[in-house]
Amino acid sequence: MLLALAASPSIAAPIAHLVLVGGGPTPSQVFERTLSFSGGQRSIVAVLPQTYPTDTIADAAVAMWSTFGVRDVVKVSREDPAAARAALERATLIWMPGGFQGLLMRAIDGTPIPQLIRARFEAGVTIGGASAGAAAMSRTMIADESAPDGHGIDGPATVEGLGLWPEAIVSPHFTERRRLNALIPIVTDHPALLGVGIDEGTAVIVSGGELEVMGRGTVVIVDVRSPHGRTLKAGMRFRFASRSQPNR
Repeated sequence: MLLALAASPSIAAPIAHLVLVGGGPTPSQVFERTLSFSGGQRSIVAVLPQTYPTDTIADAAVAMWSTFGVRDVVKVSREDPAAARAALERATLIWMPGGFQGLLMRAIDGTPIPQLIRARFEAGVTIGGASAGAAAMSRTMIADESAPDGHGIDGPATVEGLGLWPEAIVSPHFTERRRLNALIPIVTDHPALLGVGIDEGTAVIVSGGELEVMGRGTVVIVDVRSPHGRTLKAGMRFRFASRSQPNR
């Protein structure tokens, strides 16, 4: 008897979303849209506390997400690696609040957390962040401007980030802190990358080689390969090509 072997139907890769908020008060529609990617009220949110020396900002983020009536919100443990892994593996949304992106990367260096976040993103889990959390999405990440005690920091303009959006260098609080003049030389030094400046109260949603703008401010695209920058407002979209980034 001959057995006909049916070809297995192709399985579409999960569609992952990044949500990057420029900081400051943000319209609730941004957070509602974020939850629409991660299960709505069935969402399980894991908040990373490592962007600030104390947990106050993380606690505020936990409280904020709880107001949306999601299934669960948990703050990822600093001290218990097993609990941290369990929280990240269970989450449908991983959120990184504001603070200091350099502190975040130093705090999780040498732990399983960076690779867990990357693996969850590849599996289709939504990853979001505000201010420092947004900046950390880049592979080539803008370094902290100041230390947690307020003193300025001397050192390189960029350090290594999580690499979830390797085509971009993200600069939050863009208009409010007049960061265009600081971003241009960084992008000039990394011509394969886009500079993406995000205003406060504004979000960029990244998925499938396209970004979409939400919120009350603007997003500025800086590309040294193009003679003109782009300024995007809410509802506008921008397609970007995958760009190879040489090891530095």
